[in-house]
Amino acid sequence: MIVFAAGIACYPLAFHMDSDLLSLLVFSAGVLLNALAFFIPWQLVGHSRK
Repeated sequence: MIVFAAGIACYPLAFHMDSDLLSLLVFSAGVLLNALAFFIPWQLVGHSRK
């Protein structure tokens, strides 16, 4: 949940960056964090069922 919130927080932050490259990196980090936030619990649930 904290990882997901951190990912969401990256989006508004990315739009306030001066540099285009920096904002793209922050935005990408947000996407990555959100992907991890969904992937980690899914992996844990998937392995516990086997």
